[in-house]
Amino acid sequence: MTGDSPVLVADIGGTNARFALAQLADRISLSQIKILSTGDYNSLQAAVAAYLSQTGARPRMASIAVAGPVVGDQVRMTNCPWAFRRSSLAADLTMDQVTLLNDFEAIASALPCLGEDDLLKIGPGAIQEGGNKIVLGPGTGIGVAAITAVGDDGWKVLTSEGGHVGFAPADDLERQILRTVKYKYPRVSVERVISGQGFATLHQALATLRGEEVAPLSPKEITRRALDNPAGHCGQVVDIFCGILGTFAGDMAVTFNATGGVYLAGGILPKIQEFFLASRFRSRFEDKGRLTYIRDIPTLQITAKQPALIGAAARIQGHYY
Repeated sequence: MTGDSPVLVADIGGTNARFALAQLADRISLSQIKILSTGDYNSLQAAVAAYLSQTGARPRMASIAVAGPVVGDQVRMTNCPWAFRRSSLAADLTMDQVTLLNDFEAIASALPCLGEDDLLKIGPGAIQEGGNKIVLGPGTGIGVAAITAVGDDGWKVLTSEGGHVGFAPADDLERQILRTVKYKYPRVSVERVISGQGFATLHQALATLRGEEVAPLSPKEITRRALDNPAGHCGQVVDIFCGILGTFAGDMAVTFNATGGVYLAGGILPKIQEFFLASRFRSRFEDKGRLTYIRDIPTLQITAKQPALIGAAARIQGHYY
């Protein structure tokens, strides 16, 4: 692959499908970035065809990240009805080669390409050279992946469906929320409470505990009200959300021994930026009992635009095992 040959890169989430053309010279560059709604298309193939029709591009290679487990030949997305076969995808798209990744596998692959200007440090801690790194973040769902160094210039990404581990309450209120949510979902995963759908889940559960009737609200409306009135009901919902996210991030940090840093991605945090930075996220992250070394692990929010597209391109460029 030369720097003159564009590669189609894509980041397919539960709500949006992001596409771009990547040039793989010394530094990855993206052009023709477009965001399509997954609800407007009945398949991945149809969305790709629409993008290529809009841009007039005819790439021969693609690297596609999808929100869901990439296991076996048949791939089904978690929060989107699309499904396809890996073995026939290149032929379906009329391409010579298609690389398929989990979406957070792609974001983890982008970490070696990011600089200081692409990151916002949250709290104390310093990156340990050569240490394992993890990336996680809430969007339509919540993703998790890890990356570890191999040799002098290589990397190995460990994929995960860590967002589907069971929700572990950290205080009495969260235990009450769990009991309430279990009436609807007998098994309550972390994703049920810290994702786009998690805002609605927490909103309803908190009202139920107070004996109040509340109208269903969209995640966008819940966060808008929280920003307008942090002390109100929706403000408490978002505060609980940030606290649970901190606990979960800390759990993942000790699971992967992420001394190289915990990196936060996803579409939600930028929309609640000031609220999030003032929240209990970092204190809950550090609250790991005897495992005091977690206080030295840095947490960093990815501010770079389209990190999954960068990571998808990086996987074609090489240095990953």
